[in-house]
Amino acid sequence: MKSAFITGAATGIGEALAVRLQREGWLVFTGYRSSPPGNARWCGQPNIVAVQCDVTDLEDVRAAARTVEAATGGTLDLLVNNAGYSPHEGVIEAADMAEYRRAYEVNLWGPLNVIQAMAPLLRKSRGRIVNTGSASVYMTVPMYSAYPSSKMALKVVSQHLRMELAPFGIQVTTLEPGGVDTAMVDLSPEAEERQWETIPAELREHYRRHFVSGATAIGDNFTFIPPDAFADLVWKRVISAKRLKPSYLIGPKVTALPWMHRLLPARQVEKIWRRMFGRKD
Repeated sequence: MKSAFITGAATGIGEALAVRLQREGWLVFTGYRSSPPGNARWCGQPNIVAVQCDVTDLEDVRAAARTVEAATGGTLDLLVNNAGYSPHEGVIEAADMAEYRRAYEVNLWGPLNVIQAMAPLLRKSRGRIVNTGSASVYMTVPMYSAYPSSKMALKVVSQHLRMELAPFGIQVTTLEPGGVDTAMVDLSPEAEERQWETIPAELREHYRRHFVSGATAIGDNFTFIPPDAFADLVWKRVISAKRLKPSYLIGPKVTALPWMHRLLPARQVEKIWRRMFGRKD
């Protein structure tokens, strides 16, 4: 029986991937941050092992690796670094640096912690690492920089891991979701207002004259698919692939994003974002 460890498996993409892998006959270790998620769809299902794993806590991560090692005899076929954090941020000028650092702690240092702990198990099985990035790395959205910049850093780390771990038969890829309807994607008017409220009053109206919020812009320009539909695509295109590509961009209306950067001058790409996210009234 193949085995997988998924961080951030309590909800959203992680939960959907866990359900899909379990249905395909895998032994799935579902990582959660603090308290057991009693309402996750994989709760109580066979071949599911719930594991507390706050990816920013080294003791948690090492204990999770020991749990996997004991259950599998020391191997792991698939590691999915899915845990993520997106702060309700405003403009960089007035950003809460604690929140910015938190995004990097979870989205970059967290996966590195887990990879270091799980690498010996992956080496024994010539396993795979799937690091969850984001399609947002190809975009420039006002008031939305901490999350995509941390995911871009993770993508670069993944490229280095591909080279370093290839001699051991470990394949690495970056999964770049775009337009997946999860709790992290809050496009409500309340979310928009929270973004503006992060900016001091004396600056707020200045920025409001020039930009719409990231929540508004994304909601107006992109469509979203359910996590289960996304997990089906990941199973077919990524997990079932014989050889992993460096990255997979999956989701509605996002596959053209890299081509914009390849085919258009940088200033033309900037104009596209300004038209999309600039104030139109």
